[in-house]
Amino acid sequence: MKITREHWILALIFFLVIAARLFFTLPEKGFDYEAYDSLRQAEHIRMTGLPLYQDSLSYSGRAYLFPPLFYYLLAGFSFIIPLELAAKLLPTIAFAFLVPVIYLIAKHLTKNKTAALIAAFFSGTVPIVYSTLNQSSVYSVILLLTFLLSYAFMRVDEKGFAAMCIVLTILALLTNTAVFLLLLSLLVYCLIVKLEKQELSKKEVEITLFLFFLALWFNLLLFKRAFFIHGISFIWQNLPSPLLSSYFRSISFLGVIYAVGVIPLLLGVYAVYHAFFKTKNQNATLYISFAVVSFIMLWLKLIPLKIGLLLLSISLIILASYSIKIIIVSISKTKVPKMITGLIITLLLLFAITTLTPLSAVTKNLKINTPTQQDIQALQWLRNNSDQNSIVLGTAEEGFLISYEAQRKNVADQNFLFIPNINQRYNDINHLYNLRLKSEAILLLNEYDVDYILLSEASMKAYNITSLFYAEPDCFEIVYNNTALIYKFLKCEIK
Repeated sequence: MKITREHWILALIFFLVIAARLFFTLPEKGFDYEAYDSLRQAEHIRMTGLPLYQDSLSYSGRAYLFPPLFYYLLAGFSFIIPLELAAKLLPTIAFAFLVPVIYLIAKHLTKNKTAALIAAFFSGTVPIVYSTLNQSSVYSVILLLTFLLSYAFMRVDEKGFAAMCIVLTILALLTNTAVFLLLLSLLVYCLIVKLEKQELSKKEVEITLFLFFLALWFNLLLFKRAFFIHGISFIWQNLPSPLLSSYFRSISFLGVIYAVGVIPLLLGVYAVYHAFFKTKNQNATLYISFAVVSFIMLWLKLIPLKIGLLLLSISLIILASYSIKIIIVSISKTKVPKMITGLIITLLLLFAITTLTPLSAVTKNLKINTPTQQDIQALQWLRNNSDQNSIVLGTAEEGFLISYEAQRKNVADQNFLFIPNINQRYNDINHLYNLRLKSEAILLLNEYDVDYILLSEASMKAYNITSLFYAEPDCFEIVYNNTALIYKFLKCEIK
């Protein structure tokens, strides 16, 4: 294959995305709190070859359910490089590979290399993508697989692409349930095309129905126990009521602008209008369906905000390439076709200007959900100076961190499935940081068989305290005091 100028430009964007992400991630020593669960899973796979489905540390002992492919990839990388470096490098590479995938999709959609290259650049620099910098993010791999699957579906009538659709769907289902949105979007796509009285190939219909029911069967098989225990609330992951508003926030117009940027949003909206009312482009209809399903799911609070915005943003960027192609073709028909270069430069400058503020805000906010080194050091001290069967009280957000760094049992973490009375447990933990009455605190600590209490820098800020009000010397001993505090509960009882 001849290497062209477009290939060089695409390679440049690819490596720029890797360099930009590593510039932000490598200097940071910690991760987002949820990432420590990924690190534990990868460690367990590396040692035993199997995921940690029965966890003796989470909630002092519980069962897990999850698709394991991402953790196997992370464990595989960790055989070559240190695990914590692998946790930064794997998502970086996956997000970077999204750039050539979006280029292929946009090029097939528009038949215009310039529009495809601009879409590829947008996909690598859009603000919402950088909100995952401090995460060992499964979203990176599922986005890559999902949009690669959408590209294969566009070419499903060509030889080999139907088999590719099936393989990619299986890989995606083994990675994360978010791929179900694309498969639902394929049904919506078929419905829209039929309503517009356009032709659907037999293979498109067959592969859509097969993949949809394959995904439905797989998810029912994986989550049937969760459904029987929690009912319809398993969709919301059995989240405690106070957390529902933050995990499943409502979508807003300003939120979309913040995530995708003004320019891709305006161009994407125009593409929807043009594809529906002028050209009736079926490939564009596919990504319109994906964008609409993502938006509706966000609006109904059926998917977490971050993954919903990621899927919606990339779909709008693909549609933006369609609008860019229309503009380029229109200018090329005028008497001043040289304006195209100026237009492209102006477009890129406007994109840079309008995304600079949200991108800056995203990178500055990374440390908010990252534990401090003092908190990590406190837990490492606990690992070396406490009994192996000790139970450590921390906030639910800190649960994965306690299990990874201290290697001790936690009272709660952010995986809430299968946990009975989760609202009560979550509220009890909050009370234990706010309580003033020692007798009530002792009752709760004995109920959860707590041995140590972590008062981290993060919890000090969250609860606006510098010590526990009820921690009197007759029942509590401060065993660690270095910014973060660790209290040992002396197992007092209320007579």
